[in-house]
Amino acid sequence: MQESGEKPEMRMAELSRRSELSVPTIKYYLRERLLPPGRRTSVNQAVYDQTHLDRLRLIRALTSMAGLPLAKVRAVVDAVDGRASEIEAMGVTQDALIGEVEADDVDASAFLDRVITARGWHCEASSPAYRAAVSAIAMLSREDMTPILDRLDAYVEAAEAVGRTDLDAIADAGSLEERIRGVVLGSVLRRPLLEALVLLAQQHFAQGLTRSEES
Repeated sequence: MQESGEKPEMRMAELSRRSELSVPTIKYYLRERLLPPGRRTSVNQAVYDQTHLDRLRLIRALTSMAGLPLAKVRAVVDAVDGRASEIEAMGVTQDALIGEVEADDVDASAFLDRVITARGWHCEASSPAYRAAVSAIAMLSREDMTPILDRLDAYVEAAEAVGRTDLDAIADAGSLEERIRGVVLGSVLRRPLLEALVLLAQQHFAQGLTRSEES
């Protein structure tokens, strides 16, 4: 969104300052066609607008925060550019964020299937998210963390609330590009926030347990 009082177009130096990326880095993204070219004002000069800034912020989040290689960044950018349906674009984005996960534990897979089926979820068993969940359940089982596994329904319910909130937050976006950007940035930036909030909740409830033990 264009902020009040700002110019609708900017030169490379301002784009660099506002995106917090160096000029050589931006030029590299231009050469790699991860960033669309600016509007030429002369042979050696171009101006850029908010869409370029949004794209650079997306790339920066994927590379600096999510740590993705450029090949996966390109896959997300292609999806954002509308070369896939919305569901496919979201799938590409999730796959890029999670990465490849090995999960071949039949018992863990069956356990996950029972829980998500009971919840009425429609999920792709071939997706990295599904495999990541299977892998996590298998590791919890190997470590004999049955208290967590016994409460998996509660974790699924909490995850459902977060997932619905994520999509509600981008529901009013005007384009596929904006919605996918919201998915990417929301996932990358929300993850550490949610983890920190869970730790704070643990602190809160642990204090209550301590007080009840002392009384």
